[in-house]
Amino acid sequence: MNRRDVLLLFASIALLGIGVSRLVLAPGAATRQVSVEAAIIGSAPLGSGASLVQEAPWVPPDDVFIVGWSPSVGAPDALPELHLKSGTTTIFSVVPSSVDAFRPAFLPAGTGFRARKGEPVTLQLVIRNLGVAGETKGARALIYFHPVSWR
Repeated sequence: MNRRDVLLLFASIALLGIGVSRLVLAPGAATRQVSVEAAIIGSAPLGSGASLVQEAPWVPPDDVFIVGWSPSVGAPDALPELHLKSGTTTIFSVVPSSVDAFRPAFLPAGTGFRARKGEPVTLQLVIRNLGVAGETKGARALIYFHPVSWR
């Protein structure tokens, strides 16, 4: 082996070592971890021609940014309204004209609604019974959020 071959061998080993270390020691993704929790409203009796407003609180575990929700209602044919509120602010709302209105929704990338620890966020169901007496069959919403402080 001459001097040139030895230099090529060392350069190849160094490049291979750099490539392997880049793969093994790759930094974590620069995204925040999203958590999901549910707010659930139970079923209640509803007379014919009656209206009912039900609420269920969700208390954030820490200061968080709410970035999305996935609403679901037990009686979608009744075309109920479903709202996610913090105080007087409505974060998400569904006032359906059809069953397809209840789809997951997310805020634009890089945004979110800041909910403070200990201050409840309220899931509100508004339903009007235009048919026979029955049950509301409740409602639920998955709330997507991530901590304010990036750890």
